[in-house]
Amino acid sequence: MKTAYRKVQSKTTETKQDKFISKILENLDKVNVNDWEQYTKLESAYPCNLFTEQNYKGFNMVALFLDTIANGFTSAKYATFNSISKAGGKLQKGAKGCVIEFFSFIYKHIETGKTYTQDQVKEMTKLQQNKINKIPCLKNYTVFNSQFIENLSDLNLNIIDDQPEEKELEELQNCESFISKIITKGELDLRFGVDTTAYYSPALDYIFMPEKKYFVSTSKYYSILFHEIIHWTGNGNRLNRTLAGHKDKESYSFEELIAEMGAMLNCLQFGILNEFINSVRYLKSWANHNSQERETAIRNAFLESKRAKKFLEAI
Repeated sequence: MKTAYRKVQSKTTETKQDKFISKILENLDKVNVNDWEQYTKLESAYPCNLFTEQNYKGFNMVALFLDTIANGFTSAKYATFNSISKAGGKLQKGAKGCVIEFFSFIYKHIETGKTYTQDQVKEMTKLQQNKINKIPCLKNYTVFNSQFIENLSDLNLNIIDDQPEEKELEELQNCESFISKIITKGELDLRFGVDTTAYYSPALDYIFMPEKKYFVSTSKYYSILFHEIIHWTGNGNRLNRTLAGHKDKESYSFEELIAEMGAMLNCLQFGILNEFINSVRYLKSWANHNSQERETAIRNAFLESKRAKKFLEAI
């Protein structure tokens, strides 16, 4: 389908992103990362939709993991108020939901401003489609953990949920194939040695990693490698972020937020959960180092880490 495209970043979109990031920060503040050892069974707490049982993706997954951990829930199943009500459910008094976000599209005629559905646009001729603007629209949804449902055992779980399906690039199945693709197609220069420190060199454009056998776990190895690969995406020949290093504390702390967020996304995509709380600990530390308004720093780093992940997936 060929449509005219115009990117729109409205005040409404910014406000919705603020709510989403604010909820993440609220839960970050709740989590006591000094006691992170108690959060070791995340495999049984993968955030999913109560009715469809589809796992959440991207930063929605991060947001709901944090919500599950911060509130001590034993379940990580979520649903909207409307879906719960349609299924005959009743929420506990004072139940607090978690904000997640989805992108959908509005289809408007360039000349008349008339709005069409996606199905209507699909039925149009190519000439008619060329007169349609496809406008991205960010929507927030508030979802509630299933532990807030008083009569959970009585619910009809076969209803059609009102929450849209998340549109993400198809997940790659294996970390090594993903990394190999970046090396071969993206020309990543990945070097190994006996040094104890992993790093990315912007000047020489290569990543150095200690050999895998020197890491305490496979999860730790991939988490650190993904962190450095996100730094690699910021090179001037790629996404062109500021990589000034330690000499510029402000840009350095911001880049560290980006890299750790991107590493979290990639780890969660491949089911690497053991390093999640360590990543949360790292994020809290660097968010407090950055002198920008904390919410602004997190929101901007969130956007840049998503760009980096998409860049890697498109290689």
